[in-house]
Amino acid sequence: MTGQIIEDKRMQTWIVISVAFASFIAALDTYIVNVALPTIAHYFNVGTSDVALVTLSYLLIITSTLPIFGKIGDRIGFKTVFIFGFAFFSAGSLLCGISPHIYLLVGSRCIQGLGAAMLYAVGMALVPRHIPVDRRGWAFGIVATLAGLGVVVGAPLGGVISQYLNWHWIFLINVPVGIAAIFVALKVIPSHKVEKSPGGKKPFDVAGAIMSFLGLAALVSALNKGQEAGWQHPGIIASFILSAILLTGFILWEKRCKDPLLDLGIFRISSFRYGALAAVFPWAAFAGGNFLLPFYLQLEKGLQTSAVGAIFLISSIIYIIVSPVTGKLSDRTGSRILCCIGAAGACLSMLFFVFTLDIPSLVPVLIYLALVGFFMGAFVPANNSLTLGSVPEESQGAASAGSRALINLGMVLGVAIYETIFSAVLPGTAQNASLISANIPDNILNQGFCNAFIVGVAACAAGFVLSLLAKEDRKAPGKKRE
Repeated sequence: MTGQIIEDKRMQTWIVISVAFASFIAALDTYIVNVALPTIAHYFNVGTSDVALVTLSYLLIITSTLPIFGKIGDRIGFKTVFIFGFAFFSAGSLLCGISPHIYLLVGSRCIQGLGAAMLYAVGMALVPRHIPVDRRGWAFGIVATLAGLGVVVGAPLGGVISQYLNWHWIFLINVPVGIAAIFVALKVIPSHKVEKSPGGKKPFDVAGAIMSFLGLAALVSALNKGQEAGWQHPGIIASFILSAILLTGFILWEKRCKDPLLDLGIFRISSFRYGALAAVFPWAAFAGGNFLLPFYLQLEKGLQTSAVGAIFLISSIIYIIVSPVTGKLSDRTGSRILCCIGAAGACLSMLFFVFTLDIPSLVPVLIYLALVGFFMGAFVPANNSLTLGSVPEESQGAASAGSRALINLGMVLGVAIYETIFSAVLPGTAQNASLISANIPDNILNQGFCNAFIVGVAACAAGFVLSLLAKEDRKAPGKKRE
């Protein structure tokens, strides 16, 4: 597939806005849902493990299908996949909005996840394909900014809608946004000419797709249900073993496959390898924290869902202010140092929350959210630039899909592990019912929240170490590897 660097700055801006729009709509949906999870759990009278599936199913589908859509984008063109991504996302949102049962909601979230996977798989790859190297940090900063704007709109909107209307509307609000996004993308995204291979198209890597999907699904299922069923339950043990076999088989198969689903060769590039792995851990901590925090604010602080949404504004507003600044700064100073600062700061932020979560005042929570917004705003655009900025043009589709798949894998594991660790301290009768009506003592809830966020501290520390190991290549990508 041939790419073209666009010199017209006005056209560059519109391309970046369209890509950022994809991040906006995905973030909007995630944060509208997160704030409403306690309400949804209470509505269906289910525990945290069941309501976690509303988030986990979405993230799992994104994670397991990202490489598939990245490969499809390389074959049929990025623009086609990008447009279909918005269409699937809008259709999934409509189905979520009319779901009468928790498991129908989970299934509809899978359709949403397919759309989001298409957007993520090719969206980020459009930036290095069309934007000059000296403006990519700016471009990734804009993308991060609109993702933050999705958080700003999503959190309070989700709280207000859940409290004063009906939680179904938190999904229906995405339908007109998605339709508008389709028209924008059709108008501004350049079409790609897909080059024909000398020997014709190679067979699609069906075996790799099946192994990766089933392996991840088995892993997340075991993590999600392990506490409830018992870690020594034969089904849980079998799921872990099956996951290990399938994911190991996937890696071995990709190494020998002629046209692999995931080009493992890109991991030989130091900045991509360590940068992509570094992103997994802060995102895991961030996603897990955002899953539990609405429960903390409602159960421990007694806030209504609308107030919870307003509280989240602090983090998201700071994020959208900081991210474009750090994006531009990474063009001048390099990305690695900003990644290290962001990961280390996120680690200290979560450590601060652990030591202050039992304080009655809301002030420590507000400080924590401000710190997390600042340091994630420093980390995300710099990490995007670090991982994709030095990948050759012929591998940008695979690199975009691969890096996003790792990020979403981190988010899936973050939510699953946080929920598992939190629910481990709950009485058995409270694990399958709404926490709002369970009347669990504060000291038990605090212990659960504390245990979960300690894992977040360790995860951000791992992100710092991996960012430190990345050897940044400041040369412009685009040349083929020799």
